[in-house]
Amino acid sequence: MAEVESAMQTPDGHWRVEIVRDRGTRWYRVVHGDEVLDRLSIASVERILDEAGVERHTLIDVDPSA
Repeated sequence: MAEVESAMQTPDGHWRVEIVRDRGTRWYRVVHGDEVLDRLSIASVERILDEAGVERHTLIDVDPSA
């Protein structure tokens, strides 16, 4: 079963990035509203956030279970 190991989000909570692990494999997930993009590489996460105008340095650590 997949488990969210850690997460960060924009201060307004509109964008969230999660690090997910399942059976020894890790990947990233981006959540924006109702849209969930799953099984991403870090390069894909960076591209998605950059294209959306999200400044990655503004992401803050949040409780992964939230």
